Amino acid sequence: MIEIRKADRGDVKALKDLAESLVPDSFKGVLNTSQVDFMLDRYYSQEALQDAIDEGMVYFIASVEGFDCGYVSVIKHGPDLFLMQKIFIDSTKWNIGVGTMLLNAVFDYVKSEHPGRCTVELIINKHNPGLKFYEKHGMVKVRDKGMDMGDFYINEEVHAITLN
Repeated sequence: MIEIRKADRGDVKALKDLAESLVPDSFKGVLNTSQVDFMLDRYYSQEALQDAIDEGMVYFIASVEGFDCGYVSVIKHGPDLFLMQKIFIDSTKWNIGVGTMLLNAVFDYVKSEHPGRCTVELIINKHNPGLKFYEKHGMVKVRDKGMDMGDFYINEEVHAITLN
């Protein structure tokens, strides 16, 4: 059985552990080891995760049979705009509905926070194999975007969906 929970400060260690396990695999062939390490330090250290939660980032954690296996985050980014981070899932739990449930958790949360029309955006590398998942769920490319990651620059795309 798949369960989704909204994370709180007590889940910071679980989120950090998930990131350390899932982020490197997710960017294999896209980023080198030092670039992945930079991302882990910048976004997924205990302090960075605590700060993100304190600043309004909402994380959802997926569990299958009590095993934490994936997560996603979202934050309000403007009056009618939310920014969702990429969904990370343990590869042994792909294709069983975990990603769809995490995505739906984000959409349900956004609708509860903003009952009117709004947009959810996702920044993703155009070579990411998970891109097809987001497109299958209605997200479309709206523009190109680069991300300055300190010592390197990543060319990415912004995909979006409008929720009513």
